[in-house]
Amino acid sequence: MESLTEENVTNINVTLYDNNQTWSFFPPPPPAPPKDVLLNFKKYAYIITCVIGIIGNIIIFFVFTRTKLKKPSTARYLAAAAVADSGFLLVVMCVNLEEFYKIRVHSVIGPCQLITFGDHAFSFLCRWYLTAVIIEKYIGVMWPRKKTKMCTVFRAKCVIISLAIISIVSYLYMTWFVGVYGDPPVCRLFYSNKQVLESWKILTKMDSIVNFVVPYLTIFLLTCLIAYRSWEYHRRSMTASERFLRRRRVTTPEDKEFKTTPLLILLAMSTLILSIPNSAMRILAFSDDFRPTESTMMMMHLFHYFVVLNSAIKICIYLIASNAFARQLGRSFCMLKSVLKKSDDSELQTRHITEKMDGVAIEGKV
Repeated sequence: MESLTEENVTNINVTLYDNNQTWSFFPPPPPAPPKDVLLNFKKYAYIITCVIGIIGNIIIFFVFTRTKLKKPSTARYLAAAAVADSGFLLVVMCVNLEEFYKIRVHSVIGPCQLITFGDHAFSFLCRWYLTAVIIEKYIGVMWPRKKTKMCTVFRAKCVIISLAIISIVSYLYMTWFVGVYGDPPVCRLFYSNKQVLESWKILTKMDSIVNFVVPYLTIFLLTCLIAYRSWEYHRRSMTASERFLRRRRVTTPEDKEFKTTPLLILLAMSTLILSIPNSAMRILAFSDDFRPTESTMMMMHLFHYFVVLNSAIKICIYLIASNAFARQLGRSFCMLKSVLKKSDDSELQTRHITEKMDGVAIEGKV
């Protein structure tokens, strides 16, 4: 959602007076983008994307927690990332339900602070859970024989819980900075004085480093190293000795690690491509020299939709890049279908037995 970028840049023009001097954080908003293009797109695209994405992430969570894929520690991070993506999509959907369908969810005291807090906390978790997955994969690729000792399920759970606690503590300040103001009421930032505004700017810059620069830089560098290592592995696998091992069906820990490498590389690259433009625009929007125009506002809306799309298309990436995920998902659907069929058959059988017993009872009375 990144409501701080969209709503505040377009709706907030704060003017403070200190020693007869006027100080404005945002300039007056520019003319709104063409409504027939942007608003219609946002009205339908966001809701459809969020609903499909939430359903897809629920399926991802089920596969990584209820099938054979739950055994490796990486599955814990991917399941946690699915929960974070679902939370982020739910927050975006709540905001758009009020903006386009006049369902008051966001502009109410309490939900306003909760939704804004969830926007930042879930965004933080989406990035850092993926960073944890990439770090674990880097360890497995570089030191495959040591991964079983270094990357355990218990440590994965500890990292997941620790990141969740950090996100809660780090973004509690959002509940103090936002509120419901104006007529009609709008959930937005509130600056009471220049000192508060300076504190907000400092926190925003710190958040840009912790939530954007560090995870994206880590993901990019480690993904490049993992890709190079994978290229070396596949080049080496073409030698005679490796072909001999393949014929004997000898599977080494290194082979197991490189089987899931394409999936994680695709996840990392899609996240970087779809998320970095929006993060860059958000950082730019909080600079002192930022002057929004009609074209920049349309770009900000488009880049924000890319972030929403990134959280919604994860299941497509899993299905394309992971045969094991597609296989387990297919088995789950087959099991569900068989269970439903058995329940229908048992219901029909029970009904048939009941009808026979009723017929016998009637004949006995006669």
